[in-house]
Amino acid sequence: MDLQHALTAFQLAYQTADQGDRQGLSVRPEVTGQTFQVQVRHQDQDVLRGFDVVAEPLESEGRSAAEIGQGVAEVVQRELAYGQLSAADEDGHFKRVVV
Repeated sequence: MDLQHALTAFQLAYQTADQGDRQGLSVRPEVTGQTFQVQVRHQDQDVLRGFDVVAEPLESEGRSAAEIGQGVAEVVQRELAYGQLSAADEDGHFKRVVV
């Protein structure tokens, strides 16, 4: 599966949604090998908060790259809608959502 297509689908779906103006918000999608990941970070006054959304699709799942990209965009939008992003844990890792 070409995850570059998932990246493109994510970008289209995420840009289409109304994100509002959120200063300090960073959304960085990237493809590495067979992993599509989006890092979402928000710099609060005193701490960096955020989460990661990760997709490592298997061919046997039967999902298209477009479906994966759109699914990741929906998860990012839903997590941002909650408005309460968690800080990194004691080991410096952020919440990880697998799609």
